[in-house]
Amino acid sequence: MPETQKAKLQRLRRQLLAEWRGIIPPRKDWPARELGDEVGKALEKLGASSTITEEDILLAWSDVVPPVIAGNTRPSGLREGVLEVSVLQPAILYTLERQMKRDVVRLLQSRFGRKNIRDVRFRIG
Repeated sequence: MPETQKAKLQRLRRQLLAEWRGIIPPRKDWPARELGDEVGKALEKLGASSTITEEDILLAWSDVVPPVIAGNTRPSGLREGVLEVSVLQPAILYTLERQMKRDVVRLLQSRFGRKNIRDVRFRIG
């Protein structure tokens, strides 16, 4: 049955007022969704799905630094956004601290995010 002119004007008026007030009327024809999809999206919004594993860090470390340095270093822990890296030789520690630290931090942050990697600390060990 077609909508009468009066009913159509009332519907348009309600819609216009709702838009002006910033209230979006609920849609009645939303399709059914899988619960697993919605939970996954909610976890992504909360940041719970962005956990970093040890394997992720080891793979990223070997990509970020040159092979010579990757062979003499090993990420040993990630605590509160600070990546701890064990270094075998003092000369490599000096090179990492003085020359490469900014670039390493920047590359790791671009891969894992600024919240997950705040700093990198090197130590002999």
